[in-house]
Amino acid sequence: MNDHPKRRWWRGRGLLVPLAIALVVGGAALVGLWEMSTSPLLCNSCHIMKPYVEAWKTSKHSNVTCVQCHYPPGFRDTIWVKYQALAQVVKWATQTYSSKPFAEVEDASCLRSGCHERRLLDGKVVFKRDIIFDHRPHLEEVRRGRQLRCTSCHSQIVVGTHIEVTESTCFLCHFKGMKTGRELTPIAGCTGCHQPPKGDILVGSIRFNHADVMRRGVACQKCHLNVVQGEGEAPRERCFTCHNQPEKLQRYPDTPFIHDFHVAGHNIECARCHTEIRHRLPPPIGLPTAGEGGSPPRT
Repeated sequence: MNDHPKRRWWRGRGLLVPLAIALVVGGAALVGLWEMSTSPLLCNSCHIMKPYVEAWKTSKHSNVTCVQCHYPPGFRDTIWVKYQALAQVVKWATQTYSSKPFAEVEDASCLRSGCHERRLLDGKVVFKRDIIFDHRPHLEEVRRGRQLRCTSCHSQIVVGTHIEVTESTCFLCHFKGMKTGRELTPIAGCTGCHQPPKGDILVGSIRFNHADVMRRGVACQKCHLNVVQGEGEAPRERCFTCHNQPEKLQRYPDTPFIHDFHVAGHNIECARCHTEIRHRLPPPIGLPTAGEGGSPPRT
């Protein structure tokens, strides 16, 4: 006996209700998993991420979730980064992960709407100790033949800090290969970053005024000697902290390729490869240095 059309309709409706409930529950579960995957709590659940999460909590970005920086704008790029994150979870589960994870932060994440989209329009700003800085020439122009990234300067090469300006990176770029002593010729010059101190300064029994001396055309390095320590070398041994493939290690002498790949192609911090260059005034004559029981000179 054939089913009555009305009976078949009710039977079909009875199947649709559980299906609709399953879709709603499944959709809610997916949304919940998506939200959980974007929460800093998930990052903190992995022990190798704890130092970075703790640094984030005390940083200026503590009110910004991890994914706002580590996931670039755009749905397609977000899906790709989520895939990479899932691959990291698999490595953790199979115990094939590195204890020092590395993540790239795209400029688009920093300059997105609601974050630092006006940073390039701010013009010159004053960094600590009255250092003058302008983002525009660093991000829009090629520096030393390379296109810099936000994370070229704002990096985390020291555990305990999070996306902070690493001054040694600035010194590496401005002073490497620029000689020392009275022959020091830093990129942008001394006054490109520093303004002369205002007013008179008493040096022993001599009263000194920087502005008067500079008006006479006397270079800063004629008086300020030994303000740069270190050569900023990139020893081959540092390659082994990231690489073990012979074909990659063979590219070490190819400096243009190394810089293009690491600086322009990927957001690798300069200090991962280069030794530190320090820039500071030497202690006054007669005062002990840090190694002689005194406090380190102010940088």
